[in-house]
Amino acid sequence: MTTGSTGRVAIVTGGATGIGKAIAAEYVKRGDAVVIADLNTGLAEQVAETLNSTGRCLAIETDVSDEAAVVELVRRTREELGSADYLVNNAGIHLHKLIVDTELSEWQRQIDVQLTGPFLCSREVARDMLRHGTRGAIVNIVSVAARMGRVKGAAHSASKAGLVMLTQALAMELGEHGIRVNAIAPGLIDTESQRAEEVISTAYKQAYIKEIPLGRLGEPSEIADAVMFLCSDQARWISGHTLFVDGGFMAGNLSLQGNQDLFAEIPMAQKH
Repeated sequence: MTTGSTGRVAIVTGGATGIGKAIAAEYVKRGDAVVIADLNTGLAEQVAETLNSTGRCLAIETDVSDEAAVVELVRRTREELGSADYLVNNAGIHLHKLIVDTELSEWQRQIDVQLTGPFLCSREVARDMLRHGTRGAIVNIVSVAARMGRVKGAAHSASKAGLVMLTQALAMELGEHGIRVNAIAPGLIDTESQRAEEVISTAYKQAYIKEIPLGRLGEPSEIADAVMFLCSDQARWISGHTLFVDGGFMAGNLSLQGNQDLFAEIPMAQKH
């Protein structure tokens, strides 16, 4: 969803691949300058070079869990492109383990990247917005797992649930300054990493699709469209909200419903 050129500045963490890459590309299409903040510097630079054919794009190596790195990210953004108007906290990592098999270091890394990282990035960008009187927007990419437990996904679910609460607290604190903060909870999205069998098996994806009323996986561009909406004037009175972009996955347990009339075998007199 391209809403016309805005000429503003956006920071997208984890912007070198998948959902983050699609979000960065959509900002560039709108005429915004974009910083791709990612640990994979080589890939981030490749994406930035591609996007620079149509707009200003800068790659900055960033570990979002490192306070000094985040401070430097915001400083470089301000000096090279201008102060950020938008921040998308998208960076994330995979961990698929039972709780009893999860090492403390693995648990901590999930929390560091997917909760502490958004805290640090939001804090530093918000400080910069407040200094410059910017009425901007922050969007946190959470997950349907923030509202639903998942086997072998405790650390992921816990960090994303925490990020939902961080979103709401930020919205309450920053609202008086005209800064809106929202979250997007994607369902399963068809990205390059998710296509790898060792990340998510074909059998799991097939079972997952059966639970989606719209009958398919999501596309990265569909999450990017939702981000553009929440950053636009069309969402000017929306803050503290978590938008589920999941094909209807969280609407209910589709596999338990079927097409059967629940009262089909009960005599009419007993239905009331």
